[in-house]
Amino acid sequence: MASTTEPRIYTFLSDGAIAKGKAVKMGTDKAHVAIGAANTNRCVGLIQNDVTAAEQHAEVALQGGGAKGLLGETVAAGDDLVSHTDGTLVKPNAAGDAIVARAMEAGVVNQLIAVEVYYGSAHAAQ
Repeated sequence: MASTTEPRIYTFLSDGAIAKGKAVKMGTDKAHVAIGAANTNRCVGLIQNDVTAAEQHAEVALQGGGAKGLLGETVAAGDDLVSHTDGTLVKPNAAGDAIVARAMEAGVVNQLIAVEVYYGSAHAAQ
């Protein structure tokens, strides 16, 4: 298992159910988050607890710390990651995709892996 830095956690309210490790973006207002639903969404971080309904507390790992990320495809350690349509993490497929994390270990679909949360723009597909 890869090691990561300590997470920087901020608590929001959820706009709906969100599984642990998915990318989230700002929601209906500054107090809420919603699933990052596209590789171009500027996500604020990765949710670190399972939220089963709207208005529950969502613990979000922010930029500058480690986190657990839920994969939507097979990745290698060191791959940049963006939000897929369901909030899982996938590799960028085009220049300009909004990076939300970097894989610190390899993994496969539906696996929680260690990541570092950071923001950037992809230069090309990976």
